[in-house]
Amino acid sequence: MTTAGGTALEASGTTGEAAYRRLRADVIAGRLAPGQKLGLEGLRPIYGAGVSTLREALTRLASEEFVVAEGQRGFSVAPVSSRDFAEVADLRLLLERNAIRDSFAAGDLDWEGRVVGGHHKLAALERRLLAGEPADPVLWKRYDREFHAALIEACGSTVLRETYAAAYDRYLRYQMVAVVFRGGVAAAQHEALLACALSRDADQACRLLDEHVGGCVEHVAQTGALLPFAPHSARAPQGRRPMMAGDAPALPPETAAQRTYRLLRTDILRNVLAPGQRLRLEALRDAYGAGIGTLRETLNRLVVERLVLAEGQRGFEVAPFCADELRELAKLRLLLESHALDQALRAGDVEWEAHVVAAHHRLAQMEERLGGGDAAALDPWRRFDSQFHQTLISACGSRTLMATHAAVFDRYQRYQNRALGFRGDIAVREHAALRDCALRRDAAAARDVLATHILGGVDHALSSGGL
Repeated sequence: MTTAGGTALEASGTTGEAAYRRLRADVIAGRLAPGQKLGLEGLRPIYGAGVSTLREALTRLASEEFVVAEGQRGFSVAPVSSRDFAEVADLRLLLERNAIRDSFAAGDLDWEGRVVGGHHKLAALERRLLAGEPADPVLWKRYDREFHAALIEACGSTVLRETYAAAYDRYLRYQMVAVVFRGGVAAAQHEALLACALSRDADQACRLLDEHVGGCVEHVAQTGALLPFAPHSARAPQGRRPMMAGDAPALPPETAAQRTYRLLRTDILRNVLAPGQRLRLEALRDAYGAGIGTLRETLNRLVVERLVLAEGQRGFEVAPFCADELRELAKLRLLLESHALDQALRAGDVEWEAHVVAAHHRLAQMEERLGGGDAAALDPWRRFDSQFHQTLISACGSRTLMATHAAVFDRYQRYQNRALGFRGDIAVREHAALRDCALRRDAAAARDVLATHILGGVDHALSSGGL
């Protein structure tokens, strides 16, 4: 069995991993339709897995936003909408453009060969489609994915490639649901992208990519292909103010599973559970007061977030630290946050400004206490630091971008909590400068300050020896 993303199931893989990959492939390929209820008993004979195994797989898919967990009512395939598609496409473009520039600069002859080979398979299938011959659309999209993955393969960042792959698979699901093949236009654009790769013309490749992805989004919007799958959008109407990081919406009572996830995740981010530590279910059951099934679901969810590693039959462990990963996370955080900051500075209103000022005030109070030697202010400072950065970008208008940034920020912050600490007046000045840039809508200056802030933090962390 091969997934829509092109990953073959390993013969040695566990039943749970096989069920997860098959379910994921079927959601991406549209074989499980948007909004479809996913009853565990009905899935059991189809995927050859028990109810608890299926629940774990669906929990992982919920973390990837392919599935919606509906509490006691079970699971359903995540809905689709034109707005969501536009957001996912924007994220894909942001990541792929950045990766293309690095990949074209670093790629060698072996990389060129993989790009040429990837295009050959894709072009052969596109010719069959254009000729009206029978062709498997899932195979076509697999080759499409492989070609674009080859283009960025030499970018040098595992974190960027992983984040891009996740975004691409969400984008791919929309293409499969909407049955998008734009014929000769798409085929010609793929051929032109190949030529750009061989000539190392990253600027032209990025322009072509904008046309390629933007044309697909426009085509789907014009044809209304997603409308049958999204009769009732779960999103706020276009004109409504987006949720700000400082808002406090009413939330339903926390379930036992949600509590376990929150506590485990927090302890990993704060390094209470140390990098590389084995996570034995029996010990966790006593420490967190949760059942084995709940713990397995939680740990599988944290695997998706790359905070935990799954070791097959051997269990789980906290993801280890790596200096290269910290650098890659910082670079990706800067890319995402700078892009979101540009959009927020254009769209933010006076209410957003008030949220930014309030978030900075809380952060500054903790910075003043830390400067005075109050070590008890360190944990709230870290929390308010995160809230301040999230608030700065909260008017960007894209839930997808915000969620991706938050996930990267948390992985970055785990390193920060271990090795960075409070950098004194340097951090105070940079945070104040970010606030001032936001209020006067100076995007260029804000990007410069942000780059100094993040990259300076990485240098400090690596020089501290805390990793």
